Amino acid sequence: MAFCSFDDSAALFDATPVENMFISEYMLRAPGDFVKVYLYGLMLCYHHSERMSLASMARDLDVTQEDIERAYRYWEREGLVRRTGDNPVRYTYYNLKQITLTRAEKPSEQLYNRHFMDEVRRTLDAQTLGDNDYLTILDWVQVYELPEEVVIMLLSSEKEKSRTGRVSFKIAGETAQRWALSGVRTLEDAEQMLILTGEREKGLKRLLARLGQHRPASEDEKNMYLKWIDEWGFTPEAVLEACRETTKGTPTMAYLDGILLRQHQLGRHDAAQLLSGISSEKTARDFARDVLAGLGRTGVTPTADDLALIEAWRKDGNSDELILLAVAAAHRRKDGGTMENVGSWLEKWMHQGLTTPEAVTAHNNRQKALNSQLREIYEAAGLEKNTNQPDRDLLCRWMGEMAMSMDLVLLSAQYARSSGAPMMTMNRILSDWHRAGIATVDAARAEHDSHVRSGGQRAAALPARTQDTLLRYTPEERRKTYSAAVLDFDEEDN
Repeated sequence: MAFCSFDDSAALFDATPVENMFISEYMLRAPGDFVKVYLYGLMLCYHHSERMSLASMARDLDVTQEDIERAYRYWEREGLVRRTGDNPVRYTYYNLKQITLTRAEKPSEQLYNRHFMDEVRRTLDAQTLGDNDYLTILDWVQVYELPEEVVIMLLSSEKEKSRTGRVSFKIAGETAQRWALSGVRTLEDAEQMLILTGEREKGLKRLLARLGQHRPASEDEKNMYLKWIDEWGFTPEAVLEACRETTKGTPTMAYLDGILLRQHQLGRHDAAQLLSGISSEKTARDFARDVLAGLGRTGVTPTADDLALIEAWRKDGNSDELILLAVAAAHRRKDGGTMENVGSWLEKWMHQGLTTPEAVTAHNNRQKALNSQLREIYEAAGLEKNTNQPDRDLLCRWMGEMAMSMDLVLLSAQYARSSGAPMMTMNRILSDWHRAGIATVDAARAEHDSHVRSGGQRAAALPARTQDTLLRYTPEERRKTYSAAVLDFDEEDN
C-alpha cells in the first residue's frame, strides 16, 4: 500500500486534466463511445480503484466489454495507449506532450500495412488520400474488424457507384459499419452483401418512382429504406403496397415512414398481411362513418374511441346490420342520439334474446301493431295519452291470455269511457267476461244490458276486488303469449 493516498471519495470532487491537444487533434474525429472509454480510463489513472476491471468499466459506461476493447484498440493505434497486460487486462496511457516531442512519424505512417495501403491507392486510382482517410480505412480494419480484402472490395464498389469516380469516406464509412454489424467477415459475405445492396437499391428506385419522384435517392432515404427492410423486416413488396396510404397526404418517404411504423407495431410485414390489415381498417372506418352519419354526424372522422366501441359491439356478437338498427333507434331521440345510446339498445336487445335483425324487426312490427291497437282503444275510451309499456302489457294479457278479440276490447273501452280510470275499468270488465266465458260481442252486450237492468251503470270507481285481480298477475304471467316488449323505434311513451 502507498505511504500516502487520497480518500476513496476524493475522485468525485477532484478534476482530471485533459490536454487541449487531445480535444483538437484526437477527440473531434473519434467515435463518441471511444472518447468515453478514454476519458474514464484517464480518470482512473489519477484515481486508482481496486475494484476496477474491464467488466466493471463496461457496467459503469453501459457498454459491452467488447466495445471497451475495441475502443482501446483504436486509441492504441492512435498511439495514445498501450496494452501492457492480459490477465488481468491493463492499459498504459501516454502523455500527449511526450508523444508530440518524441514521435517522428504520424500514426498513419507508422501503423498501417503498406502493402494493404498500396492496394487501397490502386483501387481508388487518382483520388488523393489524406492522413484522416488512411486512419478511417484503418478504423474499418481494426475497429470494425473487416478483413483487408473485404475493405478493398467495399472501396471498389463505392467507386463504381460514385458518379464522379471519387469515394465519399462518409458514405463508405456507413457502409463499412453496416457490413460489420451484418457480420461480414469474408469475401463471400461481402459478395452476398453487395448482391443484397443492389436489390435494395433497385427496390428503393421502384419505391421513389411509385411516389412520383424520378431522381436518385439521398443517403437519408437509403438509410430509411434499409431500416424498413433490414431492421423492421418489411418485404420490398409490402413497402410498395404501403404507398396506397400516402394518397391521404403528400407522398414522401417521411410520410411513408409513419405509415410503416404503425404497421410494424401491428406485426404486418409482408404484402398480404399489410393489405389485409389496411383493408380491414378502411372497412372499419367506413362503417364507423355510416354509424356516425346515422346519428346525424355526417362528415365526421371517427375517433379511436368510436372504432374501439364498434369493435366491442362486434365482439359481443352484434352484426353490422343489428348495429345500424340500433343507430336508427337511438337517432329517434330528441337530441339525435349518441354512441352510448346505440350501445344501450344493443344491450337491451341482447338481454331479451333479440340477437338478429330479423328478430328485432319482427319485434318492432309487433310493437307498432300494439301501439296502433292502443290508439284505437284510447279513442274508444275517450283517452288522450301516449302509448306506454304497462298498457301494452295489459293488451297482451287481454288478447293473449284471455283470448279476447279486438272488438270485445273496444266494446269494453266504450263501457269504461265514463269511468275515472278507463284502462283499469276495462281490465275489470274483460276479466269478468273471461271468467263468464263470454267470447262474442253479442254475448258481451247482453251481459252488459243485463247488468244495467239489474244494477244500473257500472260504477266508475274500480272495486277493491278488481285491484286484487290486477295484483295477482305478474309481468311474466302477462307476457305468457307475447314476447317481452321493449321500446321500439316509434315509441310514443313519455
